[in-house]
Amino acid sequence: MLRLLLGGSFDPIHWGHLKPLLQAFELLQADQMVLLPSAQPPHRNGLGASAEQRFTMAQLAAAALAPAPCCADDWELKQQRPSYTAITLAQLAERWPHDTLVFVLGDDAFAKLDSWYNWQQLLHHAHLLVLQRPQAKVPWSPALQNLVQQRGAQSLLQLRQQTHGLIGFIASTDVAISATEIRAAISTQQPWQHLLPKTVANYIEQQQLYR
Repeated sequence: MLRLLLGGSFDPIHWGHLKPLLQAFELLQADQMVLLPSAQPPHRNGLGASAEQRFTMAQLAAAALAPAPCCADDWELKQQRPSYTAITLAQLAERWPHDTLVFVLGDDAFAKLDSWYNWQQLLHHAHLLVLQRPQAKVPWSPALQNLVQQRGAQSLLQLRQQTHGLIGFIASTDVAISATEIRAAISTQQPWQHLLPKTVANYIEQQQLYR
């Protein structure tokens, strides 16, 4: 099974996460999408919603992508540690030893990859799939340029033929939405419901989040 993994704080999860992920799923002809809410992202200090609330929103978002197979997984939320991707991928590879794991990230996150914890080990357990936005040219460090030269896939088919170790790139639809924008719109009573699945919006209103 080929699983696409998308991690993040998802505070809240929105179409800017989901539409590019669905596009990657279709292009790669993957078998499943997995949403991985992070417990405490190392690069972020505070979260507006609790772990339970963020996981519930991820579950609702996954269901909204039906009939495409998508699920939310609380693996990182159960770990008593910061949400380091290198550790998570190693653990998930042990959990799913017969599957190919593809970790999905945006081009802005990829440009900072060499600042991540044990970033050199990411490809030991999974592929990386970078979503490149139109007209966006995020500079890479020499270390990342060297990594892409060594591990860049020539086609998405290679990500299906090997179990791990490659970096793929796709041109992604630019969905200009951020969780910060949504939280600000909610707190200032501006329109925001259209920026995420209806079920997630209803849950935010029910829980009175981000007020």
